[in-house]
Amino acid sequence: MIGVALVICQTLMLIATCYGLYQGFMALPLTPWRKYPPVENEPTNRFAILVFAKNEEPVIGNLLQSLTSQDYPAESYDIFVTADNCTDQTAAKAAEHGAIVAERNDRSHIGKGYALHWFFERFSKEHADRYDACVVFDADNIVEPGFLAAMNRQLNRGNHIALGYRMGKNPTSSWVSGVTTLFWLLQTRFIHRPRVRRGLPCLSVGGTGFMFSLDVLGDGQWQTTSAAEDIEFTLSAIAAGHSVTIATDAIFYDEQPLKFSQSLTQRYRWTVGSFQAMLSCVPKLWKSAKLGRLAKFDALAYAVGVPVAAVSAIAGVVSTLLLLLWTGNWQLLATATAAMAVLAYLGTCWVAWLALRLEKTSWPGDWKAIATFPLFMLSWSVLYVVVLFYRNTTWQTIPHVEAFGLDKVIRRRRPQALAE
Repeated sequence: MIGVALVICQTLMLIATCYGLYQGFMALPLTPWRKYPPVENEPTNRFAILVFAKNEEPVIGNLLQSLTSQDYPAESYDIFVTADNCTDQTAAKAAEHGAIVAERNDRSHIGKGYALHWFFERFSKEHADRYDACVVFDADNIVEPGFLAAMNRQLNRGNHIALGYRMGKNPTSSWVSGVTTLFWLLQTRFIHRPRVRRGLPCLSVGGTGFMFSLDVLGDGQWQTTSAAEDIEFTLSAIAAGHSVTIATDAIFYDEQPLKFSQSLTQRYRWTVGSFQAMLSCVPKLWKSAKLGRLAKFDALAYAVGVPVAAVSAIAGVVSTLLLLLWTGNWQLLATATAAMAVLAYLGTCWVAWLALRLEKTSWPGDWKAIATFPLFMLSWSVLYVVVLFYRNTTWQTIPHVEAFGLDKVIRRRRPQALAE
């Protein structure tokens, strides 16, 4: 009986290993970036900038100041702020900065996905014909002056959806904010960039700092239903045949959680949403006739990442326990397990260090982020297992308190991202 169970566990681990090898292969930059020649008299698209805020009075002013200071014609973009179930002066603060403000009060439907639904029900009737594309930000973001111009270039190249280059606004504030900043850099370097080089779509817009053509919405309405509206939106758009790229010259800064408990709450919500998005998007991707084989396989592999990681973690633990019972050689297996854990820790630290070096960025104390990154990822593995059995969709708000402007962020560190 133990032998059969062991074979099952090891088979599951082999499948997960193949999955990991595939993702590792996809992280390799095998092809060069496509170089675009400069374009004179490039068309100027009209953007609707959408900001969703819940009790963001301390930080929203800095975002709006950075948006009104864009190196882009002022008449070619407007800023819409949705004050979502706010109990502070967020709406008044946004109005002071010239934003078009709408207040939403619905205590029974809390979350960004609901706010997006609510906003587009009105926007599609009142404003949509005035704009070519939307750009989405969270109220805690800060945006560099060239962001809209970079997104305009992407739109003119035929890219329906484009991610901005995301940096943590506050990596020096705590080890948690530092390690989360590092996580986003790893995504850029090892997930987004390699896929763009291969001509494949990026797989998630990341929730903030992204642009999409209004043609992507079809009927003008926001269609997501999961707690990870960004992943569901991206995978649904890919299934519909839309391109998704990254604009590394569209730089913005995103506030990261300060406490580990806040990070766990945030990542639990993302993981629950990823599981929900898988259920709704896998059938669309499977049926899509507009994707090449590799693009379809890649998107499907990304969509099923949560259960694969969860089953892999469970199979690994169970397999170790079964081997202990099967062989009785506790000392040898304990030594081997400890050695593998040390190698995994060092390997993960090396990957984290490599991402910082390749992205040519750093900040004071970034070694803390490198040293704790394996623990950060281990905690995420635990969340994968939890979500496999328990999924609470209640939205928990993460407070944003780092109220400083773009000048202070740039003095701290500036990524050496190139226009690619």
